Amino acid sequence: MTLFQRDRENIELGRAEGSLYATRILKLYNKGNNIEYIANTLQLDLEYVESVISDYEND
Repeated sequence: MTLFQRDRENIELGRAEGSLYATRILKLYNKGNNIEYIANTLQLDLEYVESVISDYEND
């Protein structure tokens, strides 16, 4: 495996993981939970949670 292939696989894994977190964030948000609660519950950065919700609301 070349470094390029490894990097490509890591990028794909990161996208899948990010998608999973985004789904969890939006489920909690749609249940009426606030941003701070979501960030603490999922142990994520508050700015990331805000970004996901902002993108969701702007679509």
